[in-house]
Amino acid sequence: MRILTVIAFLIPSALLISCDQQSSVSDVDPTLGLECFESHRLPPGTQYEGIEKLSEGVLVIRIMNGVEVVTLDCRVNPDGTLGSAGK
Repeated sequence: MRILTVIAFLIPSALLISCDQQSSVSDVDPTLGLECFESHRLPPGTQYEGIEKLSEGVLVIRIMNGVEVVTLDCRVNPDGTLGSAGK
């Protein structure tokens, strides 16, 4: 009976967490992520992978640096335009 209680608690929690992550990324204009990528001076061969998240005025994107996927961030102005690179 305890196992059912734990499962009943975990499933809704997991769904809420996954919904929160998806909505924050889907609300971001995809071109903003590309603008963030292009605003950094990156070595040749670096690839844009996508938007990680947007929170508190900071857009976090994923890039492939040739060895691993890492994140970069850009400030986003209150009007939704890209600010300067970095925090």
